Amino acid sequence: MQREVGAILTTTENLRATASPLGEGDAIRWVQVLPGVVTGADGTSAFYVRGGNSGGNLLTVDGIPVYGYSHLLGITSILPSDVIGETRFVKGGFVGAQGNLSSSHIALRTVASRPEQKRISVTLNNFLAGVGVTAPVGERGAIVAAGRVSPLSIEYQALKGLMQGGMGDLDGLGADVFDLFGKFSWSFNEKDRISASVLGSMDRYTFLTSDGSNERMGWGNIIGAVQSLHERNWGTVHLSASYNGYRSVQQQNKNYQSRDNNFSLTSLLDEISLSADGVFPLGRRFELNAGIKLRVGGFAPGQFGQEINRKWATLTSGYVQGIWKTRQLSVDGCVRLNAFMNDHMAVSPDFDISAKWQPVPFLAVEGTFDRISQYYHTLEGLPLGWTMDVIVPASSALPAEELMQGYAGVEFSFGRNQLSVGAFVRKMENLIYYKNAGDLFSGAQMSWEESAEVGKGEARGVEMLYEYSGKEFYAKASATIAKSIRNGFATVNGGLPFHSAFDRHVVANATVEWRRFSLSFVYQDGNWVNGRGERYEAPLPGGEYVTLEYYSSINNHQMPPLVRLDVAYRLKWMWGRVVNELNLGVCNLLNHFNPYTVYYDTKEGVWKEMALLPILPNFSWRIKF
Repeated sequence: MQREVGAILTTTENLRATASPLGEGDAIRWVQVLPGVVTGADGTSAFYVRGGNSGGNLLTVDGIPVYGYSHLLGITSILPSDVIGETRFVKGGFVGAQGNLSSSHIALRTVASRPEQKRISVTLNNFLAGVGVTAPVGERGAIVAAGRVSPLSIEYQALKGLMQGGMGDLDGLGADVFDLFGKFSWSFNEKDRISASVLGSMDRYTFLTSDGSNERMGWGNIIGAVQSLHERNWGTVHLSASYNGYRSVQQQNKNYQSRDNNFSLTSLLDEISLSADGVFPLGRRFELNAGIKLRVGGFAPGQFGQEINRKWATLTSGYVQGIWKTRQLSVDGCVRLNAFMNDHMAVSPDFDISAKWQPVPFLAVEGTFDRISQYYHTLEGLPLGWTMDVIVPASSALPAEELMQGYAGVEFSFGRNQLSVGAFVRKMENLIYYKNAGDLFSGAQMSWEESAEVGKGEARGVEMLYEYSGKEFYAKASATIAKSIRNGFATVNGGLPFHSAFDRHVVANATVEWRRFSLSFVYQDGNWVNGRGERYEAPLPGGEYVTLEYYSSINNHQMPPLVRLDVAYRLKWMWGRVVNELNLGVCNLLNHFNPYTVYYDTKEGVWKEMALLPILPNFSWRIKF
């Protein structure tokens, strides 16, 4: 991995080596084991950075936001690793072109295809099968394409017979899951290039239950972009135009007491973006960056039935960024001005600064400060952080989220060892708490606006990252000790402070690789849920009493710690010109029960815990030629 101030970069090979239920990792799995990051439910793609909400994390592909990046019910993300060239994770010291976020940014850059390249790869793992192609087009063009499809429905039919009813009330499962990426590049000359890309994905699931309920849920993306790069002696200019479409739907058809009940909830987001960014070197030590971006978004969140009530909002941002570097000191500062128009006009400035001082080769001191705004709220309706969450624009009733954070740390390098230790403090304003998240897809919940509450948040903690890179031995360890609370919500918890849902105080991750073997260990404090509170006696007609329970506060019960051990064995061999890569592994080798929530079983009259990921053998086979 390569470290920068507030950011960490890695390669595609490192992503694939990250432990995952699919047998190979992706960008989300890699981020989840970095310091300052905690996960949602074990086995899902939800993650929370430095005490923020899941919806505060931005993922972009070549600078284009992807609002629904979860795939296969949260097991992985939608972009095939074959097309990823570089992954950058930023949690502080955000640069000028980054904005409209409040926690972190995962910036994926697709591979830079060249006309002389020609490669085909085929992949197969537990839940996905895919193919990728890189090929020349004429003398100046190249194409990169990759697609995957899931055989989940076929696997379910096979497992259903073996488990003989062990899947509870689930009587049938249908799954249509795929993703597709394509990019065409053309070089007019060595200094002028253009590219056109498209990314599409779909997750659609149907459930049949034993009580006669027919349910469907799904989400999908369609993204198209045209970008150009122009290099001159005085600087470089990057132009971009894109369309971003995100859809989610929840439907239920159920016969209850001899009556047919039909329910449908749809959420839509269509966004058109235009941007221009420039990089202008001014001498040997100073660089000036500047840019402007216009977004026009059409929002239709939480629509019931067939009628669509779309609202339009615009976000215009302009920034100026200066970078000054010497051999021992680097300083990066940015000022961004945002103008947002929805039901009112809102103008706010953002400030980002980072600095690194390296007095001796083996020691560096670094720090960041950020004041940044996010104008797209995410109503985190599902506890897993899936992309079924509803995206709504900021308004006079729900102002833009605002983040103010500072970080200071030191970095040591000695031989093949690298260690960084630092502390952060952050304050969050205008956080959204969706009070009726559990009823998000209930027909009785007709207006999401009435259930969204605005409040504040605070977080502080210490982060550590260690890495050893040897010829045959590699080790990585990260740890976070932190605390995150919510407060100031007038109608939630009586306005008193409470834990954020995934306020895991202690998080530790370790990975060891030796030759072809690897072990990964994860420990995280339990998340917080609305647990059983107080008991009282309620009178019944006839003079009898019954014992009832009520929640004494929000997130008042901490679940047991999350503990997971993963093991993998990797092989690589040649068949003539064909390269084979095979990963064999076991996820959650200890079969540790990692619960993330509790529910009340009305039949048995007891509270029960729910977990998602049992012991899971996995494999990933990749063929390249």
